[in-house]
Amino acid sequence: MRPSAFPARRRGATDESPSGAAELKRTAARPGSWPLWLVVAAVAVFVIDRLTKFWVVHSLGLGQELWPGAPVHIHYIENSGAAFSILPNLDWLFLLVALLVVAAAIWFWRRLAAEPWWVQAAVGMVVGGAVANGIDRITQGYVVDFIQLPHWPVFNVADSGITVGMVLVVLRFLLEGRRDG
Repeated sequence: MRPSAFPARRRGATDESPSGAAELKRTAARPGSWPLWLVVAAVAVFVIDRLTKFWVVHSLGLGQELWPGAPVHIHYIENSGAAFSILPNLDWLFLLVALLVVAAAIWFWRRLAAEPWWVQAAVGMVVGGAVANGIDRITQGYVVDFIQLPHWPVFNVADSGITVGMVLVVLRFLLEGRRDG
């Protein structure tokens, strides 16, 4: 595994080789460049999460369900724990994790600018979800969950962004490891 979290080019490529030059040109961050898709995805997840939570809180009573017979339905709950309501009332821990996620994205900002759009978007989904749920924890002491699937705990848009984003980031590392191995 490579030591840097987001390598800018593939192993064995040199600046002199035609494929190395093409790879470097394709992935290297230009001075002043920034990971556009990270920002777009973070803002999208954050805004959609905030709007849907606002709608649920102002449309339903706590515990109320909308379309309860449907495979995917709305069930308004307030969750003081992490995913699946584990570790309730540890807001400081969840806020610390959210802060670390944002700090890591800032720390790797230039490297992320050199990553493909889907990696930038994946990190952006995690950042947007972490910030959205972090704001809920600071302002309310809990997050609003409302998406209910059969045989699955209730969750929200921010949780979805974090989960999908993390799966894509892990996929990126697995693909890089396969290429190096």
